[in-house]
Amino acid sequence: MKEWEEDSLFPLFHVAAGVKTIMIDKPVLPAVPSACRDPLEKSTLKHRVFKFAMGVTQATEAISAVLLVGIILMNVAQVFFRYVLVDPLSWSEETMRYSTTWMVMLAGSAALFRGEHMVISLFTSVRSPFFRRLIHLSVLTCIAGFCLLLMWEGFPAAINNMRQMSPATRIPMTLPYMAIPVGASLMLLKVLCLMLLPEDVLRREEAEENQP
Repeated sequence: MKEWEEDSLFPLFHVAAGVKTIMIDKPVLPAVPSACRDPLEKSTLKHRVFKFAMGVTQATEAISAVLLVGIILMNVAQVFFRYVLVDPLSWSEETMRYSTTWMVMLAGSAALFRGEHMVISLFTSVRSPFFRRLIHLSVLTCIAGFCLLLMWEGFPAAINNMRQMSPATRIPMTLPYMAIPVGASLMLLKVLCLMLLPEDVLRREEAEENQP
């Protein structure tokens, strides 16, 4: 009679050696309590919030990278036309200035979600998880308040300058002014996501991705 191969998940117990083999079903493990589950489990709301925030972060990083490359190319072209051809471009400096504003505001929201901004780590050594979480939420609340202020003042300023045209490129000044409230809106969105997620969410996600 054909014998079954032994498997760790399906233990085999031989009743009669070389005669008969009985396969016992996989034992049913007890259910894990909800309080012990990973908060970033794929079926949870926090995992969906993290994926959404990470998607927005990666999109803003890609746009910022494209703007950075464009700024470098415009700068090189400006130097070439000014000192080699002795015929400087009239629009490059202005375009670089507006592109830099957009790049900083978009990349700033991505850096906020990744925790790459400069911080004062005075209270990070507190042992109590409750107080660490309280300090974390207090900092995020202050950031959210500042973002709301930028949005409150930024959107009207951008709309009021709709009819004003830039001197060189002749584009509405609404476009460069809109970088401030749009960047603040993205930062506020990331702050709300960080309030819902654990503090070490990025470190844990990177550790899971690096696992073999």
